[in-house]
Parts: sequence; structure tokens; C-alpha cells
Amino acid sequence: MKTVSVNNEDDDKLYSGLIQQDKQECVASAALTSEILSKLNISIDGLPQKCQQLLKQAAEAQQAMDVNQLDPIAISLHQTKEISEKLEDEYEILKLKQKNNELQAKIDRNNKFLDGLRKELEDSRNSLSSQNPNPENIQEQIRQLKQKVASYEESCEKAKSKFAKLSVPDAILPTSLTALVTSLVSLREEAASLKLRADDVALAREARDTFIRLRR
Repeated sequence: MKTVSVNNEDDDKLYSGLIQQDKQECVASAALTSEILSKLNISIDGLPQKCQQLLKQAAEAQQAMDVNQLDPIAISLHQTKEISEKLEDEYEILKLKQKNNELQAKIDRNNKFLDGLRKELEDSRNSLSSQNPNPENIQEQIRQLKQKVASYEESCEKAKSKFAKLSVPDAILPTSLTALVTSLVSLREEAASLKLRADDVALAREARDTFIRLRR
């Protein structure tokens, strides 16, 4: 176990020494470059554009990392951090795009549902308009039918009252009176049917109004 521990310590020292040596070489290289440029009396502005760009990038990296000497490892870590932040931003953008696509799909489904509902309402309106009575005249039809029923009821009651005074059995009542009673029953059934249809029309109008409110 001691041998393994000693070996690990030696490896760490060796690795640290290599890193330190690499840093010193970088500093020495930078210093040598600066010295050469100074001895040759060469201004940075006189260097090729690409060299100026590289020196500018190195200076910006040094300033961003707040270091006095250009450390390749520090530069590499800084670049890795920038790449990581950029990838995180792109990942967040992708998540937002995915969410947007999901919302758009939901909106499309809702629009499709509303289009179907709109078509059903339009078909119902056309169907009702082609009938008689229809939503436009059903109230007038009901009013006229009520008047007709009331008139038949009045006539029927008068006729029955007259025959009641004569004590005539129902079995031998005149055919005209029997027909009047039958007509009265038929009219009452028709009035009830129209009332149901009027309720359906009212329900359809309520559905249409609700749909119009939803569209707003």
C-alpha cells in the first residue's frame, strides 16, 4: 500500500512539474516574442492583419480571465466555459421552440374543432331555413295555430253544449261534430309538436350565440 501511495505522490509531482514547466515556457515564449519585436523596432500595427488579430484575441482572453500571464490551461478552461454557456443557451432555445410547436399544435386542433362546429351550425341553420315553419316564421306559425285551436275549441264547446241540452248520446252525435272534435285533437298535437320545434330553434340560436362569443 505504501508503494502505491508513493507512486501516486510521484505522479502528482511529475504532473504538477510538467504543468509548471509548460506555463514557464509559455511566459518565456511571450517574453521572447515581445523582446524580439522591441529589438526589431516593429510596431504591432506593422504586423500582418492575421497576427494582429491573434494578438488581440490573446489580449482579450487575458483580460477576460484577469491573469497577468497567458496560461494555455486557463485559456482552454475559459473557452470551454464559453462553449458550455453557448450550448446551454441553444438548449434553452430548443426547449422554447419545442414548447412553441406544442402550443401551435394545440391551437391548430382547437381551430379545427371550431371549424367543425362552425360547419355544423351553418348546416343546421340552412336545414332549418329550408323547412316550414323555419326559425324566421315559427313564432308566427305558433300564434296562428293557437288562434285556430282556440276557435275550434270554442266551436266544439258550443256544439257540445247544444247537444248536451238535447240529451243526445255520444254514440249518435253528428259526424260533423265528431270530425270537429277529431280536428281539435289533431290541432292540439300539432301545436305541441310546433312548440317542441320552437324549443329546438331556441336551443340552436343559443348555441350559435355561444359560438359567436367564443370566436370573440
